[in-house]
Amino acid sequence: MPQPIRFVLALHNHQPIGNFEHVFEQAYRDSYRPFLDLFGRYESLKISLHTSGSLMDWLDANHPEYVDQLAELAGQGRIEIIGGPFYEPILAMIPSRDRVGQIRSYTRWIEDRLGAMVRGMWVPERVWEPSFTRDLAEAGIRYTLLDDFHFKNAGLTESQLYGYYLTEDEGRVTAIFPGSEPLRYSIPFEDPQKTIDYLAGIADEHADAVIVFGDDGEKFGTWPDTHKHVYVDGWLARFFDALVENQDWIRVTTLGEAYDAVRPVGKVYLPESSYREMTEWVLPAEPQADYERV
Repeated sequence: MPQPIRFVLALHNHQPIGNFEHVFEQAYRDSYRPFLDLFGRYESLKISLHTSGSLMDWLDANHPEYVDQLAELAGQGRIEIIGGPFYEPILAMIPSRDRVGQIRSYTRWIEDRLGAMVRGMWVPERVWEPSFTRDLAEAGIRYTLLDDFHFKNAGLTESQLYGYYLTEDEGRVTAIFPGSEPLRYSIPFEDPQKTIDYLAGIADEHADAVIVFGDDGEKFGTWPDTHKHVYVDGWLARFFDALVENQDWIRVTTLGEAYDAVRPVGKVYLPESSYREMTEWVLPAEPQADYERV
């Protein structure tokens, strides 16, 4: 049996203000609702969940029973609700005072409606600048997650990314978890056993490791052809079954529980970045074509 590890599923659900009503409804029907219904049956599993403020407003107005269920699962400790700026802005595009204001505003909304304490947040599009650290800290955020790509841009290697790091700006400190790119590509597209094998490989080499999957919740039903794959063909049930079957060494937990239980790996200063694919998509057309050729 591999050494015990901690595995975090951190999902991010978002629809922007002004999106078509039928898009909200289809995402709810194909992804948000069926995921929560299936997850609710696996009482030993936990997740961290971010739902943007604009989407949460719509859900509360149109499907308050879903929000009630979130509150119930959060109260049971099954779901950790993580916050963020209310309207999901790219933080680099708004002033520091607005970053703090939007984060605090959404934290209050979550606490009032869901009764959940917010300590972590999702960074929109994982666009990061070092100065965000002091804004997050001022807004009451203790930890967040970015991609492993951010950490590799700071000089860290794959073997150093199985935990969380502290970062600092002007004496204000925030913890940052690296999310796994290999898991982003295998979940939910590869057989669940591939994820189990991947985690076992890490566990064999790294005692008390923390591995984080952080990505869009819409991958579980809203992305093209995923509803049939994930629910009708049963991928998500098989995935949850595999996690339960391996719970003697895979401890499915939340960002908050991992933050409380594990010491930081060290300190890091992350450069300006986003997830790897975004750094390619934002290139002008000609350099992007050159990059593809290379």
